[in-house]
Amino acid sequence: MTHPDINLHLRTYDGEGRSHSHDHHQLVLPLAGTLWLSVDSVEGKVVNQRAAIIPSGRDHGFLATEENQFLVADVPEGLAPSLDRLPCFVELDSALLHYVKFLHSQIREGNGSAYTQHQMLLLLIQLLQERHGSELRLDRRVVVAKQYLDDRYCQAISASELSGTAHLSTRQLNDLFRKQIGMTPHQYLTELRMKEAWRLLEQSDLSIQRVADAVGYTSLSSFSDRFRGHFGHAPSYFRRKSK
Repeated sequence: MTHPDINLHLRTYDGEGRSHSHDHHQLVLPLAGTLWLSVDSVEGKVVNQRAAIIPSGRDHGFLATEENQFLVADVPEGLAPSLDRLPCFVELDSALLHYVKFLHSQIREGNGSAYTQHQMLLLLIQLLQERHGSELRLDRRVVVAKQYLDDRYCQAISASELSGTAHLSTRQLNDLFRKQIGMTPHQYLTELRMKEAWRLLEQSDLSIQRVADAVGYTSLSSFSDRFRGHFGHAPSYFRRKSK
């Protein structure tokens, strides 16, 4: 499957940067130090648990006065059309910080594929929209389908069953869901399952088979293959790291 290009990189800022703009959205995620930003007329800082969302086309400048490092993601407009309606500066809860940490480790250790980074960023964007997108207005049919997946991700869900809840054809729901969420329902379901599997591997004592069962996989080999393809590591890798 071909994805729009996402440029994910580590960056340090030095001194003061003149006001400029990009033809893509940009996420600036904290790792170390402080970065002062001005986005149009809104001023704030990226530090600790606070990130910045710079929408495409918005003028912005920066000021850095100490050693710093940030994870910066350049996101095509078409991949996340709703980012420009989120606040310029947002707080990151423990789940969001967890994903930032994971993305950082993938880059630092040279692990994971471009596909893995792409999928993790999609989920990070989705989480940002859920936490800070109170002003976003999703189509009610997308809301119904999304809630159905949120409530039943540990069960087998067919495409026809899901589209039926939204009173749309499978193709119509796929197109509408992708336009508003940034991924298809199937991709979103996979993200939910992988996110929960990762959490359980790191935070519980469940066996890997029990983790697979808990996120809707009856076959351990199918779960392991999906997990490895998603994160670039077998489930046992995260189980070892949590010990």
